[in-house]
Amino acid sequence: MAEQGEPIDQPVIYRTFLFAFVIWAAHFMVAYGAALVFPGEPLARWIAILALLAALAALFIWMRRLGKPRPYLALAALGLSAVSVIFGTFPAFVG
Repeated sequence: MAEQGEPIDQPVIYRTFLFAFVIWAAHFMVAYGAALVFPGEPLARWIAILALLAALAALFIWMRRLGKPRPYLALAALGLSAVSVIFGTFPAFVG
């Protein structure tokens, strides 16, 4: 049964917002922390890449768990988090 009400009032939207931004924040802490603890070392790059892959996999799995039709606000939150996770990997490479 489809959820009733405005799109922003649906619980699936809130859960997706929370999940997407928690994944984003966790990835940022891991990647930036690796760049701070191991500055300029290949280990920081590998940690950031593994965190990137894990975060993108988690976001993709969550998107697949959403029922069809997928709410556009939930997809927007997942997309914003995915792009931010990708850009959040850069401190380990520039660092």
